[in-house]
Amino acid sequence: MAAHSKQNPLPPCPFTPNCVRTSKKFNTGIEKLLDLTIQILEERAHSFEVRDPKRIHIHAVYKISVFGFKDDVDIILKESEGSTTVFIRSASRLGAFDFWVNQWRVKQTFRLLESNISP
Repeated sequence: MAAHSKQNPLPPCPFTPNCVRTSKKFNTGIEKLLDLTIQILEERAHSFEVRDPKRIHIHAVYKISVFGFKDDVDIILKESEGSTTVFIRSASRLGAFDFWVNQWRVKQTFRLLESNISP
């Protein structure tokens, strides 16, 4: 998992294991990462919306199929000097334990982004 950034603009996680907040830097432009992020959310999220197109803040809701619980995912993209940082926060709405679903989701999102960026 990527290191936690003090400059992460997303709200901190509570002191429960059902939330992940982290970031990862990609050596590509923001347009490509935005397109890939939207593609991932279209395939995997229950719903999503771009909350602030100028800042590129996306909010998605994932629904756990077995129990119907909902998790909130917020993503902010920031470009600087030809690279883009993806800030992500994935958190369960209910309970204190999520069986590592949020951590898996963030890792999977980063893996999908990496595998779709051509060298």
